[in-house]
Amino acid sequence: MPITTKDPAPPSAMQRFRSTTEGYLMQVAQREMVRLYPSAGHPPAPKSGFIYRLLPILFLPGFRLTPWFIKRRLLPLFFVHREQQWPDKPWKKDQPGRQE
Repeated sequence: MPITTKDPAPPSAMQRFRSTTEGYLMQVAQREMVRLYPSAGHPPAPKSGFIYRLLPILFLPGFRLTPWFIKRRLLPLFFVHREQQWPDKPWKKDQPGRQE
């Protein structure tokens, strides 16, 4: 019997921002490693899209110029999620005579 689930919730704007910026920072780091060690591999494939044209102009310089103590305070505000709660066990409520 296959297990079926609901479709996942669409990502929030903050989740999309995090995914895009993390991917871009990884791409920059990989490009830098290939520049320093040319025989270590190939540069990452460039991504296309309007946001990837803005990130090198706006995000990367701001990220590099921001002192670490400020980044340390901002990162939990943007990227740490609150603890998620599992729903109650509805399958146990439906069974009469069964106690937890």
